[in-house]
Amino acid sequence: MKNPPVLPRGPLYGLVAAVIASLLPALIQLPVWHAALIILPVFWRLRLAAQRKALPHWSLRFGYACFLFVLVFVQYHSLVGRQGGVAVLTSLIAVKFLETATRRDARVLSLLACFACSTGFLVSQSVAMLVYSIAVLALIMTQLTAWHRGDGKLQAADARKTGRMLLEALPVALILFVLFPRLNGPLWHMPDSGPSAHTGLSEDMTPGSMSDLTLDDTVAFRVDFEGKPPPRTSMYWRGPVLEYFDGLTWTQRPDPSPPPGIVPSGPRWRYTVTLEPNQHNWLMALDLPVELPDGAHVNNAMQAFTRGPITQRQRFSVTSQSSWRVLDANPRELQADLRLPAEINPRARQLAASWSNLPPAQRVAAAMQFLRTGGFQYTLSPPLLESRDKVDELLFSSRAGFCEHYSGAFTFLMRAAGVPARVVTGYLGAEYNRNGDYYIVRQAFAHAWSEVWLPGQGWQRIDPTSAIAPDRISRGLAQSLRQTDRLPALVRDDNTAISQLRLRWDAAMHGWDKWVIGYDARRQMQVLNQLGIESLLSPQFVIWLLGAALAMLLIYLLSLRGATQRRVLDAQQKAWRLFVRRLARAGVTPHAGEPPQRFAQRAANALPLHRAHIDRIANLYLAAHYGQDAAAAQRLLQSVRGFRP
Repeated sequence: MKNPPVLPRGPLYGLVAAVIASLLPALIQLPVWHAALIILPVFWRLRLAAQRKALPHWSLRFGYACFLFVLVFVQYHSLVGRQGGVAVLTSLIAVKFLETATRRDARVLSLLACFACSTGFLVSQSVAMLVYSIAVLALIMTQLTAWHRGDGKLQAADARKTGRMLLEALPVALILFVLFPRLNGPLWHMPDSGPSAHTGLSEDMTPGSMSDLTLDDTVAFRVDFEGKPPPRTSMYWRGPVLEYFDGLTWTQRPDPSPPPGIVPSGPRWRYTVTLEPNQHNWLMALDLPVELPDGAHVNNAMQAFTRGPITQRQRFSVTSQSSWRVLDANPRELQADLRLPAEINPRARQLAASWSNLPPAQRVAAAMQFLRTGGFQYTLSPPLLESRDKVDELLFSSRAGFCEHYSGAFTFLMRAAGVPARVVTGYLGAEYNRNGDYYIVRQAFAHAWSEVWLPGQGWQRIDPTSAIAPDRISRGLAQSLRQTDRLPALVRDDNTAISQLRLRWDAAMHGWDKWVIGYDARRQMQVLNQLGIESLLSPQFVIWLLGAALAMLLIYLLSLRGATQRRVLDAQQKAWRLFVRRLARAGVTPHAGEPPQRFAQRAANALPLHRAHIDRIANLYLAAHYGQDAAAAQRLLQSVRGFRP
């Protein structure tokens, strides 16, 4: 096999750097061994170039590509989807290096690297990823300029040229981003491959599960209210509803039924939630969600769901109301909400039995009064409940616990008293960020409360924590705990400079999510309405679009004229400097501050045999320099090159 044409090393190294940089966001999502096997062809090609050896036979290249495909399929059980598809793309680009023998191949790889650069936004849509992608794109364009120039050298001028092109493209990108019609949804949905780790609320609750979350200050979601927000005491963000109890763990009903008839009442709030990935299909909303985004629904537990697991940050709008009345319920489900494991917690059962002759609402009031006056403590570090009768131990012995202890015990008491009850988990309260006028709900705000079924009202919220630590409801988590309880810095009310700096940074990132990532059809129409545009089919929109197109064309023409003037100036200056050097060799040098025309006259007097040639060069220089004549600049360079005194 013949050796391939030798590619210049400088641009080849630049190509390798550009391709690896474009693949890096995808490669870091893979196991180290898998990423190493994908990137191996790139370094294999570099070694062949250094040793000036022939490229591998096509059968070897094909075989290695098939090997990488098999690895992707074994890893993700698919060759498509967000993870499998990106892994296949990176494998193809890497193997392409093993057949890169010409400048055309290098240019094709550069274009593939541009495409691979966009896959980084499947990994993250943050500002950092945008900055990184722009830097990678600049690197790709810089080395591509060297391949197009054909001299086999990487020059600093290539980077400057790339920077100018990116700056020229910026106004076009901004105008298209604002005015180009947005779709209501993506063009397609790419299935995700494989489960991902997650933190936050779970599908079950055991003693200690909520108190563990209070040490996590990461953001669960952010909320933008339209108009006046609700008071803190109404900020109950509903999550999983737990109805089965085995004596230790509360779990969800496996087959939730459709929602019952509900009559909402009370204040109405509309807001937009920016939900962080949680790998579940739960949509966090205030009690009670009455308007949900398309594709979402409410089950019989009044919990909001979406179609699939939330694997990326999502923004959606919700309308909620603060109170409600449930018209009906399935008797079989109500009976299930009375079940308790047999032969456990006899003292709690005996206490609940003493209320059995009271109306249901008074049984609830009696249980709350017992918690309010029983000397209970609200703490993150309660003593471990070691006995089989954990509710008895909590209520009559330790008398210390966190929200999950009291909500579970209260629900047990209600069921033992003959009142259907269930546990609701979610979040309570929110942190106001004045830097961006929105609220932050952190994982540390996780909370558990109870719901009881009351005749004529249906399911109603009862929070046992309000009887033990009312400050938790009205003032927040930090105000309700002992000084010895550990809390993250962002959850404490410490107004430190670092906390304020982190809030400012969070506000900046939230603005990015809101105005860039969340710039959908609805938000676009809000912006266009402020410009006087009623719809995308209105004459105003056409006028704005044509005006933007004309403005871009004018900017392009002005920049093109400026570039032409710079090229003319560069050409004539280069020619004049060559002319001066050749006259210096003949003994004629310019004086300080001497005009070009006077210098040319003095040179013609000193070299009378070359007077005609010198006069022609001087006239062409004046035409090119002062008249910005591109043709004169080109003739000037030719005349100077032929001038040899």
